[in-house]
Amino acid sequence: MKYTQYLFVITLLFSLFSCDNSSEENIPSIVLDKLTQVDKKNLEIRDIIPLETRSENLMGLDIRARFDRSFFYLMDENSKDAIHFFDKNGNYRGSQGQVGEGPGTLQKLDDFFINPDGNIEVLSGIGDRATVYNISESGELNKVFETNYLASSFTKLPSGEYLFYGSYNLPFTEFRLVKTDSEGKVISSFLENTYKNKLLPMTERNFFRNGKDLHIIESFQPYVYSFQNDTLEKVIQMDFGSYSIPEYFWQEDIMDSFGKLSETGFANIHGVFEDENLMLLSIHIQKPEGVFKDLVFIDKNTDKVKKISTNRNEEMLYHNPIGIEEGQIMFLTYRSVILKELSKTQLDQIYSQIPEMEFDYPVILQTKIQFDE
Repeated sequence: MKYTQYLFVITLLFSLFSCDNSSEENIPSIVLDKLTQVDKKNLEIRDIIPLETRSENLMGLDIRARFDRSFFYLMDENSKDAIHFFDKNGNYRGSQGQVGEGPGTLQKLDDFFINPDGNIEVLSGIGDRATVYNISESGELNKVFETNYLASSFTKLPSGEYLFYGSYNLPFTEFRLVKTDSEGKVISSFLENTYKNKLLPMTERNFFRNGKDLHIIESFQPYVYSFQNDTLEKVIQMDFGSYSIPEYFWQEDIMDSFGKLSETGFANIHGVFEDENLMLLSIHIQKPEGVFKDLVFIDKNTDKVKKISTNRNEEMLYHNPIGIEEGQIMFLTYRSVILKELSKTQLDQIYSQIPEMEFDYPVILQTKIQFDE
């Protein structure tokens, strides 16, 4: 986002929501409970893209998805056994970065990055080190470099340098975020890791490239960061109310604190997606009764900010946003969910596009949000 656009968003948020006056950084604070909630009917389905599914590319509900002008790239968050890619019509084009024990396979797959030319790079962390590999057009793995920073996710900067996120994994990560040169040498460090207790390393998507903008999020923190010109800046702070992380969480080992946290519930920022006109913050809310999400939409042209709530137990249709492209919000769902949640009138219009197959399969929905009531 251009600097002037950041000023616009900050001005917008200041005008609509309270700010944390005690914050020295004086960043905008979105109060989740104060947002106007709109019905899911405000999302209009403009197009659907069924993803061709075979026995070799079956995936679960938790999928890390990226896309470029030519393909959708999907990795099952639970198995992390390969990166499957589909063309923009949903045809399956194969997989790369397979995990296995044979030649040409990875021991472990943590994250992946799509270069502007469509070339894939992957991150594989083993022991106290992490390795970046480049995958050739023929699927061959080539080591780019190995670094002694144990990372769980990464991204590549236009300069050819890299950002790595290592979570709260002491003693391996003194800083939760580092920048390296093109050979893996750490040249900048951010977010000092002061957590001293036992905490399982998080494995999540931390980097969200939106056009020329790079946003960063992390578990148990209410901030959206922007990274540009070697500077990490907080640009949004979420106020989760009763679902904020309590102070005791940082004072105890996770085996003690997480049980108590699960009893009361907690919220995390799960994704940040943006184009010139719209920003979407995906908020994951873990409650005792299940997994919920609040999708916060910011219309940068009209100053309107609203949210849509979903429930993983019953409302999966718009539960997993994967990006915004040309003003349309894309969601990843499944055929079975569409059959369950759309009305008969809506199904009649699209049923021929989602035929019954041997396996239930993912479907990408391209939608447009209507802000006016």
